[in-house]
Amino acid sequence: MKVLSGDRNQCRVCNAYFNSGHGFEKHRTGQHGVDRRCMTPEEMLAKGMSLNADGFWITKTMPVAVLNKKMKGDASAQVS
Repeated sequence: MKVLSGDRNQCRVCNAYFNSGHGFEKHRTGQHGVDRRCMTPEEMLAKGMSLNADGFWITKTMPVAVLNKKMKGDASAQVS
């Protein structure tokens, strides 16, 4: 079982885990009250989402160069 804290959450429909509310909202597709549903894992991957090391869906993977700078404490590291 994953620990939910901060902005992490789990979808009650598909049971997928998300690292943020933004990721959760991104995985829902269709019009409210018409055809609203959860995207499949394949659809989420096609939208640029990915699973992080903890098994939570994230909206996009951080570029390796930025990740390396962040790990070294470089304050100039930014995701564009």
